[in-house]
Amino acid sequence: MFEQVVQIAGIIDQQEADLLPAAGVDLLGFPLRLPVHKEDLNEAAAAEIIHRLTDKTQAVLITYLANAEEIIAFCDKLGATIVQLHGPVAPAELRKIKKKRPDIKIIKSLVVREDNRLQLYQDIETFGNVVDAFITDTFDPESGASGATGKTHDWTVSRELVEHSPKPVILAGGLTPDNVYEAILTVWPDGVDTHTGVESSDGRKDVEKVRLFVSEARRAFADMQNIGALKIPINGILDLHTFHPKEVKELVPDYLAACREKGIFCVRIIHGKGTGTLRRIVQSILSKSPIVESYETTDGSGGGWGATSVVLRRTGVHRKAE
Repeated sequence: MFEQVVQIAGIIDQQEADLLPAAGVDLLGFPLRLPVHKEDLNEAAAAEIIHRLTDKTQAVLITYLANAEEIIAFCDKLGATIVQLHGPVAPAELRKIKKKRPDIKIIKSLVVREDNRLQLYQDIETFGNVVDAFITDTFDPESGASGATGKTHDWTVSRELVEHSPKPVILAGGLTPDNVYEAILTVWPDGVDTHTGVESSDGRKDVEKVRLFVSEARRAFADMQNIGALKIPINGILDLHTFHPKEVKELVPDYLAACREKGIFCVRIIHGKGTGTLRRIVQSILSKSPIVESYETTDGSGGGWGATSVVLRRTGVHRKAE
């Protein structure tokens, strides 16, 4: 559901709700019950618009609510089955939602500040098994807002979050038709979101900006696919630094099997040093592979890139690597 999606938030009225899907937008965001920003429309108007949607799964309630019962009741009031939570919330509350209403999809925000990278990693570990997706956004210290700030953040942080997350990650924060292409190819997210980035000076969505944003996002997603589809030589050296982490989970087993079939039993997988996220993904795959005899980290390999050296079994059963 959250694969190569384009979401635009801040729906003002029925005219905008009709405009956006026609322009290729997948999800429509309705920010309501907000502690900072002024709401774009009232709850009754939002419910009426969602009721009129041809595909009601396009509606996303964006809110700072933290109580499971209140969130479920609000989703039911609006007719929304996707909720995007931007405020502090306990994992137990999200588990309650999943138990009582498994049909409600949950998107949890990962708000990027200047010094909270480790906290974001912890949030992914904490919420990874109770949400359906994450969305990054930018904190504005001046207003205290954690969304719809019109400000970008360090995209390398978002790229690391994508690599670390077991669930889809949607990129938000200051995206416009001018930067969304570069943002996608830098971060490799599962989707993108914008609010103020496609608005005109009167605060309404600009149809040309919306169309260009969607077009540039689709172009970037297509180029991501093309990069991943490049032919890889079966020579015992697999360089992963241009691949999306989700591709790695299929690529590594397939590559090892191809090497083994070709009679190559010593393989070097270059994954980079970085935060170690990609190395952990690779070595988790290796630990479960029935054709891997052993592996070890060799940080000096690959021209400075961190790497793992793998020995493949020629015959016999799998023995788990140390």
